[in-house]
Amino acid sequence: MISQSDIIADLHTHTIFSKHAYSTVQENITAARNMNLKYLAITDHVYNDGTKLEIKNESTRFKYFEKEINSNFDEHKIYIFGGAEFNIAQRLDHWNKLKKLTWRPIGLHGFNLDIKEVTLEQLYKGFESAAKLHNAFAHIERELHKIDNRRYGLELDTDLKSFFSEIVTLAKQHNVFLEVNESSLRNDEADYIQKVKFWLQLAKAKNCYIYLGSDAHYSSRVGKFPLSIDLINDLDYPKNLILNIIL
Repeated sequence: MISQSDIIADLHTHTIFSKHAYSTVQENITAARNMNLKYLAITDHVYNDGTKLEIKNESTRFKYFEKEINSNFDEHKIYIFGGAEFNIAQRLDHWNKLKKLTWRPIGLHGFNLDIKEVTLEQLYKGFESAAKLHNAFAHIERELHKIDNRRYGLELDTDLKSFFSEIVTLAKQHNVFLEVNESSLRNDEADYIQKVKFWLQLAKAKNCYIYLGSDAHYSSRVGKFPLSIDLINDLDYPKNLILNIIL
């Protein structure tokens, strides 16, 4: 059994840079410190097709973010991973930028692609390419009910089970971490709890490494994983495979 006190990291958080989140970097750091965390990943969304100012800001973030913030490590007592959350539809060949980031999760986000036209096969191919450059797959259960013109409905079917099996196998082959997303479990928009539980069982059978991400868009949610912890304990997932504990 694990408890909140075992958690030393939150590996998926957003700040005002993501545009749809509402806390600053410092507010997230303070919240993480109040939760007795030792590590925090700031994973704001990437807008590499934005304005010149956005592109400049992103280039600076990729190059200096982790170094500059951690220059005050003694002050805030928590180590910050420089990261970004990428979308599976984005170009995956910017290795010169990506290699400057410690933490590189990637997942499906319907807000910047025509999700109705995406098939499960195409989505898998995207993750397959991403596995070469990214070290984490974020919320692999998210928005699958919307793709391919809502072909898959809300419940698990044979195709979705096969997709999850392939993604878990891919993650194992490439040593990619799989995310248990607290926001997915909390919102449960499309039976996400059932989907996460299904792929977690597959991941456990393959001894895959996982991590917990609050996906906090407000600092008040940083470092809090009540639903994720309950699910992990229910499945008796091995502690030594949970990045938030073994970092």
